[in-house]
Amino acid sequence: MSGTLRESVTEPLRDAVPFLVITALWVVVMVVLYGLFLVTKPSDISYDAWVHATVFAIPAIGFLGQILQQALSGRTG
Repeated sequence: MSGTLRESVTEPLRDAVPFLVITALWVVVMVVLYGLFLVTKPSDISYDAWVHATVFAIPAIGFLGQILQQALSGRTG
């Protein structure tokens, strides 16, 4: 019983580690892109909030795709 409990705990943790690493990488990518956006923005121009939000749209689509892929692989595996 102890071996079964250990397997039932370690297997989901082993599956979660790559997902957590990929999540951290997506957060870094989004912050870097936003930082580049702010650094390259002309100082005399002021953008609305929706423009700032669109900077996160493309990386967020990739991030959500990764979440979907992980969720689907968890259900089939």
